[in-house]
Amino acid sequence: MKKIAIFAMSFSAIGYAQQPKAYNIEKDTLGLEEVVITANRIVEKKTNAVANVTVIDQKQLKEFIQIAPDLSQLIGMVEPALALSSNTTNNRYQTLRGRSMLVLIDGIPQSSPLRENSIRLRTIDPSAIERIEIVKGASAIYGNGSVGGVMNIVTKKVPESGVIGGQTTIGASAHESIKEDEGFGYDLKQQFYGNYKGFSYLVAGALGQTGTAIDGEGLYISPRYGLGNIRSYNGMVKLGYKIDENSQIEGMYNYFQSIQNSPLVASGGQYGISPRIGVFGSRNPEEKPDGTYYAHNAYLKATSNNIFSNTDLEIVALTQHYKLMADYRRHNPRAPRWRSTSGQATIIGEKYGIRAQLTSKFLLGKNIFAYLLYGADALIDKTGQPLVDGRVWVPMLTAYNSAPFLQAKVTLYNYWTLKAGARYDYINVSIPTFEALRNRNTDPVTIVAGDNLYYKNLSPNVGLSYNQYKYFQPFVSYSQGFSIYDLGRTVREATSADALKGKINTDPVVVDNYEAGFYSQIGKYLDLSGSYFYTTSELGSELEMDRATHFWVVSKDPQRIYGFEVALDVHPTHWLTLGGSYISYEGKKKPKTSNSFDTYMNSSSISPAKATIYANVKPTKNSFVRLNYLHSGERDRFLVDPATGKYNEGQGAIRSIDLFSLSAGYAFNKNLSLGLGIENLMDKVYYTVASMHVARDVEYARGNGRYFNLSLTYRY
Repeated sequence: MKKIAIFAMSFSAIGYAQQPKAYNIEKDTLGLEEVVITANRIVEKKTNAVANVTVIDQKQLKEFIQIAPDLSQLIGMVEPALALSSNTTNNRYQTLRGRSMLVLIDGIPQSSPLRENSIRLRTIDPSAIERIEIVKGASAIYGNGSVGGVMNIVTKKVPESGVIGGQTTIGASAHESIKEDEGFGYDLKQQFYGNYKGFSYLVAGALGQTGTAIDGEGLYISPRYGLGNIRSYNGMVKLGYKIDENSQIEGMYNYFQSIQNSPLVASGGQYGISPRIGVFGSRNPEEKPDGTYYAHNAYLKATSNNIFSNTDLEIVALTQHYKLMADYRRHNPRAPRWRSTSGQATIIGEKYGIRAQLTSKFLLGKNIFAYLLYGADALIDKTGQPLVDGRVWVPMLTAYNSAPFLQAKVTLYNYWTLKAGARYDYINVSIPTFEALRNRNTDPVTIVAGDNLYYKNLSPNVGLSYNQYKYFQPFVSYSQGFSIYDLGRTVREATSADALKGKINTDPVVVDNYEAGFYSQIGKYLDLSGSYFYTTSELGSELEMDRATHFWVVSKDPQRIYGFEVALDVHPTHWLTLGGSYISYEGKKKPKTSNSFDTYMNSSSISPAKATIYANVKPTKNSFVRLNYLHSGERDRFLVDPATGKYNEGQGAIRSIDLFSLSAGYAFNKNLSLGLGIENLMDKVYYTVASMHVARDVEYARGNGRYFNLSLTYRY
């Protein structure tokens, strides 16, 4: 700890002692009234969104990438309503306000509701991101999957520079406890961009290698889905051409790969007693490294303003392809699967879509101005889950989704904003005939007859906000979202030839979200926001462990989730910013054996209360030091299963976690800057929230110990 304090003081001292020409190392986040979002498909101010919205801008991204280069860790630290990362590559337990969210990259869906892939936050490198917009609460504006909200990851935009510009970043990382030189990591990021006679381009690449993950006690962390020893690649190309003042075309392609090649194997682990750790050893020759083998995202977009009277047109063609490699599973005689053999599953998917929308503007009276957004989406989504050896666990499911939509936004007397709209989704899911993958070799061969499932859903929304006074800008809203939740999990459990024929409940999970909140801006000194939310669904989407098969299944019990969140930023002086956030929510369900909502939802959906506090100090205009504190609450409400003497999965006791982190930066001049990040500043020994509530020996793993990241960036 002593050497950290010396380093931090030295960093600050450099900022005070050197007084070259001042270069602002980070542009401050814009005030609430000026923050603009696009996640609602209408470019609008954050305060007019009639929803609780978080925008993680470029400033925050740069600061937190230094602390947590992994995107799921980063967003979990910044966004109050998102569950904390499990410190693994698996995003299964990162719900938004207790429900699944739809993750988009420039409007391209990353989530996979046909068969949950749990990598929706691991398909792009943070260095390719301009900002992240999170609209909380159920929404159907992008269709299937957004019962908890929408997260739109916006890729880097082309800077308004000359013909050629760019920047190079080199970085190094290491745990304080380093054994046998396995704790070091590195990364290299390169960007080129420019504009010439209406043409614009951005070419960006990133290469990263993490070191072996080590906890606060100096033990290697279990490599199962681990973030240690990961090699990642990201490449992005964005091209644009401005045809005239009103029309332009733009294309984007992004490639991402993240694969773990660890010299460790998982060992030990006893829930509540000792952690699952990593030890040096040899893996099974049949085992493939796990991770995201590829994620391709691309779009081609054409926009034309005033294509006819006061109407703008946007047409987007999009596609996504990915392959996930899960971990290798040894045969377990107590819970056999895959014909009583070991094996390794993959999930593969591809999407092809077109989005077409028109935005018309109307002046309906002296004090009434209206936007009308209307159009249609079409999406083909294919997802399957084969094993590495070619056996099929989930056949390739294909969903054909078409949806017209209409969204109106009316400004009344300058200060009232009324939003209302609806989307009608029609989905046809085609399931081919397939041979069910038996759990035991002695089980009979079953050829499951395919089927076509049809889903129809109308999702309305309405909201009202009032923005005359910056110190209190309230809103109320109702919105509905829907999801075909993890249909593949149901399909793969088919045990008879006619298991699918008319026997699958084709009703989607429909979530109604009610919310009341406010934004407040008092001069230049204080920004405050908060909301209370209540969501309900007649069909649930919570995963539960089937005691007979020991596999996760989808619980359809009705659910209610309710809670509140607040966020505060205070700017007492130009060199100091203080702030924090707090969220607390609860979830209840109504089992088939009860007539009331008297059963708590599992912690795999409902996270403990979470609080953050930060202090950002700018010793000079060209330096900053930010200290962050994160608290995750405790929970011990579930009883052990009397039949096994253990907690059911998702119901384990959760102890509180208190973590500090630090980020700092210094700009030597307008071209050269240095960044520092320290995760787990106090080198605390702790178990992740997910490892505690899952309550399985093989997942009872700790979080990172003290971890340093240092980077140097040169712009030209």
